[in-house]
Amino acid sequence: MHDTFLMERIYESLVNLCKKNNIGRVNKITVTADTKSHINENSLLEYFCTKNPELTENLTKVTIEKKDVGNLMAIIEKIEGESY
Repeated sequence: MHDTFLMERIYESLVNLCKKNNIGRVNKITVTADTKSHINENSLLEYFCTKNPELTENLTKVTIEKKDVGNLMAIIEKIEGESY
């Protein structure tokens, strides 16, 4: 449940950052999540693809780094993608 909430917050932030920076397709994203989080690359990519298959696809490279950033916290470190 908590990880679903966190994935939704990451997704919403990703969409907002992509709109702000005119990114139409994400090729690579790096996220830092808390060491206690159960989020992994596969689950986050699946979540993104389900929510918005135009923005992300199965070829999108997702990297999760684990650090002590706080419970239910994540930081989008890097986004690489294609412009609109």
